[in-house]
Amino acid sequence: MLTFGFSAKLRLLQAADFKTVFDSALYKVHQPAFMLLAVDHQEHPRLGLVIAKRKIRRAHERNRVKRLARESFRLHQAELPALDIVLMAKSDAQTLPNDVIQQQLSLAWRQLTKRYQKHQMTLKTGDTGRTDHEPKQSKSTAPIEKNEATTLDLGKADLSNTVTIARNSE
Repeated sequence: MLTFGFSAKLRLLQAADFKTVFDSALYKVHQPAFMLLAVDHQEHPRLGLVIAKRKIRRAHERNRVKRLARESFRLHQAELPALDIVLMAKSDAQTLPNDVIQQQLSLAWRQLTKRYQKHQMTLKTGDTGRTDHEPKQSKSTAPIEKNEATTLDLGKADLSNTVTIARNSE
């Protein structure tokens, strides 16, 4: 049965839980008013809120943002993977209307779920997504000889923009 509650088991309550997320966040999602950090959890998604007084000055604005974040999490928890999530508010959150905050949070939950699924696929396949693991070579492949001087013209007509680079190899 689907429940849409927000009980204590769905919240990050201990400082150690927050520290774990801050120290080893695997997933990060940025929105104009929020940042989400998350690490894997075993059972179900859990939410922790960090709404700093330094970012949102007035208590009623902090409470409004927290209320909207809890409500959004509560409604989306069935779709979220089992992650410990810390939601951090940015200064922009205090000036946004409720509907914009809800839209940003909905988008953030979707992005977080996508990143989690992508990460899980790379773990299963062992694919890093990169096709070449060789460092890129510079355009000029000719080696520089000992004491060779190279002149670069930076595009201006006067001589003050012409640079000579001398490389002394041992």
